[in-house]
Amino acid sequence: MELDPLIHQATRLRVMALLARNREAPFTWMQETLGLTPGNLDSHVQRLVEAGYVHQWRALTASGFQSRVRLTPEGDAAYRAYLAALRAVLEGA
Repeated sequence: MELDPLIHQATRLRVMALLARNREAPFTWMQETLGLTPGNLDSHVQRLVEAGYVHQWRALTASGFQSRVRLTPEGDAAYRAYLAALRAVLEGA
């Protein structure tokens, strides 16, 4: 099994892990949780959007518009496959 190079990048791996636990999250919360600048997080999220792993949209809330990010079924499958491949590498398979 081969590690998905898109997910293997450290920041994108952290984004995917965060979304795998939460499924969906506000962009600003992700930024604060991961300790990233808005531009840095956005560039990584856009790469994941292009791959179909996450979906990003703006939602209207009581306090105004909020950018949100959600893990797609394809992203969930890719993340699970990545974890399986990583386990295989670590186990020496």
